[in-house]
Amino acid sequence: MHTDGKIRLMSLLVPQAYSCVIIDDSRMSKPLFENFVSQIDKLELKGSFTDKVDAMAAFWTFGKIDFLFLDVQMDMSGIDVARMLKNSVKYVVILGTQGTQAIDTFANKCKFLSKPLDFTNFLNAIEQLISV
Repeated sequence: MHTDGKIRLMSLLVPQAYSCVIIDDSRMSKPLFENFVSQIDKLELKGSFTDKVDAMAAFWTFGKIDFLFLDVQMDMSGIDVARMLKNSVKYVVILGTQGTQAIDTFANKCKFLSKPLDFTNFLNAIEQLISV
């Protein structure tokens, strides 16, 4: 459903926005993700990072985050970053070009999205995680 250029998630029952953070060292993918987040009225971007160390340090100020959108293929494994932030994040959406080896770490609180990114798949992953 479109409203003022934004898409509303139909499965959301709570009025507040879901907080999210993007960690992707690809200077091409990160702006695309930021655009996707901006199109969904119930997502509030708290931070967007290309450097995982900066991102992890920022989590001290964020507190608990609802969604972490995380590139799996960084110089330090995105899976390792996700494990370190596991207690600070409710849902993890892992981005990558291969494999879903880490999803079992987060059980039903995790989705894997293949690059190149597609908005419909992005939106579906969020709705699936929220409805669990």
